[in-house]
Amino acid sequence: MDDLNEKNIRKLLPCLLILFVLTNLMVQAFVTVSPVLAEESHVSASKVSMIVTLSTVALGVCSVVYGTLSDYIPVKKLLLFGTAVFVSGSAFGLFFQNYFYMVVAARVLQTVGQAAISSLYLVITSRYTKGKEKLKYFAWFTACFQIAQACGVLAGGIFAAYVNWKALFVISLVAAAFIPVIWKYAPVENEGKIKHVDVVGIGLFSICIVAIMLMLSDFRPVYAGIEILMLAVFFIYISKKEDAFVTPGFFRENRNYTKTVILVFALYLSQFVFAFICTFVVSTLYPGSLDLVSYILLPGYIAAAVVGMNGDKITARLGRYQTISLGAFLIFLGLLSAAFFMDKGKIMLSISGIIFFAGYNTIYSPMLDTVTGALPSAEVGRGIGINDLTINISSSIGVAICSRFMMVNYLKQHVIAPVSESVYVYSNIFIILSLAAIISLISFRKSMKVFYK
Repeated sequence: MDDLNEKNIRKLLPCLLILFVLTNLMVQAFVTVSPVLAEESHVSASKVSMIVTLSTVALGVCSVVYGTLSDYIPVKKLLLFGTAVFVSGSAFGLFFQNYFYMVVAARVLQTVGQAAISSLYLVITSRYTKGKEKLKYFAWFTACFQIAQACGVLAGGIFAAYVNWKALFVISLVAAAFIPVIWKYAPVENEGKIKHVDVVGIGLFSICIVAIMLMLSDFRPVYAGIEILMLAVFFIYISKKEDAFVTPGFFRENRNYTKTVILVFALYLSQFVFAFICTFVVSTLYPGSLDLVSYILLPGYIAAAVVGMNGDKITARLGRYQTISLGAFLIFLGLLSAAFFMDKGKIMLSISGIIFFAGYNTIYSPMLDTVTGALPSAEVGRGIGINDLTINISSSIGVAICSRFMMVNYLKQHVIAPVSESVYVYSNIFIILSLAAIISLISFRKSMKVFYK
């Protein structure tokens, strides 16, 4: 890399982090305003969760697409395209703000653009930085994710309570100001020979995931039928197609990578659920005070951002194996404490959030380093894309499943933790997720110990 490109990269990456915060805060903002959206649009909690689930599916799928395209299309072109799509989605949402399904479509469109920023930041960091500098930029990325969550929950609560949630689309239009920055500082790369992009495979996979989301949010036999059919077609396709975007052979040949991705899926099921459930807990315990969600969750996001900024130092001190173990245990502890103390005051719920979100930022950097380290250099781009896809699919499935749990009468009538009857169902959901987290931790420590040695 020449000196000019190196200087430009160092100017570009901080700007991309700011743009990442701006685009990513929309995820948490719309999670926060979910109860208001459900009430205004006259839809159930499981229906309103579509805004989160479908947009995170789009984020995961597009991360794979951008990661693949970046191997032969200059990242500059992809970044400009992604930013333009995000701005277009914001304008679309602003024009059709009174129609629920149009708002869902606008969020999906925004997310298609957002995926370019997050995915290509990681590609640029992996491609143009090395060693401790690379870990530093990974740590900053992790911190900015939590800063975005903090800004999102704050914006969502304040706008829902004092302005109007629809104004969130106005904020996101600011992303247009970053187009000249990308144009000036994005690295100059030669356009490579266009390779095969598995549009059919990615399309089949996307349909499978969307069918799962629809089935979870509004179960109908036709969705189940479509899901079974599409899964069968997808598995036959990737088994027969040698250049599919993912093949069974890829996971067989990279067993440590496969183990890590399975762990990522299990741990990230609860990533968005905590905030999603908290909005309903606060609405139940403190009616008419949705802005309280912002103040309750904000300390958690700030703490997580601090942990993220020091993620490289924590990993250097403890090692990847112990750092991931610590983070997974914190996730478990945060969920369990929320289950038992959610009605014992706002401070107790906030402390649970601090523990929970700090856990996720503890595991991200060493987990990403593990993912990239478990693959040959030629397959790192695809590996990062599949990892991002796993995180987003898992998070969206977690929200979809828990939104269905909220409608289960048994969970509303029975409870393990000593909490108020009005929050039985939310406590039970957190206990279920805490069990998933501790099982993941135990499995990780048993299966990956040899790899880290």
